[in-house]
Amino acid sequence: MPDRTKLLVHLRRLSTMFENAFANGLDGSLVGKFEVEHPIFIHHACSFYLAGCLAYLEGEDGSYSWNIPSASNPDFDSFVASYPAPPKPPFGARGINKAAMDALACIRNAVTHHDGDLSKNINKQSVAIVTAAHLPGATLLGSVVNLEASFLEFVRVATLAVRNYHGEF
Repeated sequence: MPDRTKLLVHLRRLSTMFENAFANGLDGSLVGKFEVEHPIFIHHACSFYLAGCLAYLEGEDGSYSWNIPSASNPDFDSFVASYPAPPKPPFGARGINKAAMDALACIRNAVTHHDGDLSKNINKQSVAIVTAAHLPGATLLGSVVNLEASFLEFVRVATLAVRNYHGEF
């Protein structure tokens, strides 16, 4: 059985750390200088978290691994529609699917390489892909994506879904 500490505990700890900073500020206050830069801090923290999560997935299962059949599941969308078992809602009910994962990849490419501008991605359909995905906490102003606090939890659960799809339960 794999050691899930790296995935479960550390993904949760990192997201909790960021969520606490989002809610309370880095120094326990949302006044002064931090108040002004707070939305930018949230955007960058979500960007770094997304880049790290997708890099982790690539290292474990390969690039765009949600598009690759797993050892026990031929299709990511079929898997997320039924996993996990009740009482938790399945990943699919939380909006996680191939299209959402493709949108996360587009966002990662834009925030990492193009200051958030999806129109500068190699994939010229990035704006349409992200718009169609309706990801929580991802808003567009023209072709520039802005990330808000609710985006963090979606990325964490999506990362877990892809790892579960490839057999890490």
